[in-house]
Amino acid sequence: MAKVVSSNDGDLTLSDVSLTPKWRVFSGFEDVRPGASMRLNDQLVWSVSPDEWTVLGSRPGEDDVVDLTHVRAMFRLTGVNASRILAKICALDLGDDIFPEEAAARTLVAGVATELVRDDQDGVRSYLILPSRSFGLYMYDVILDAGGEFGLA
Repeated sequence: MAKVVSSNDGDLTLSDVSLTPKWRVFSGFEDVRPGASMRLNDQLVWSVSPDEWTVLGSRPGEDDVVDLTHVRAMFRLTGVNASRILAKICALDLGDDIFPEEAAARTLVAGVATELVRDDQDGVRSYLILPSRSFGLYMYDVILDAGGEFGLA
């Protein structure tokens, strides 16, 4: 699988960032409410259900930590048309009023249970897409196919 695929004009990128360390924790991040994410130093933390958080980056110092790095694939889709691509394969309303920067959800993407986090990069719309690792190649291919009309290939 390719690491990074871009549109011809460079306005869209799909990156395989699956090897980024991911941790599931059950305490210590109570300030991050379900449906939201927050940057804390070198970590991105989000919650999609009560009393459960996902942390990207360095291992949290908490006792109750589960390593998800090899359980979840992770892709970053970035660009002005990123939400239009996801709208083709996900029923979640990704409009700014409903799913703003720092929003997080567990939803179906292409029929697969997936965590979706809006994590804009330098003011450009960007999403982290985290399906189960066993659906990684399928999800990557579906995103590429959905992005074809926007030059993602």
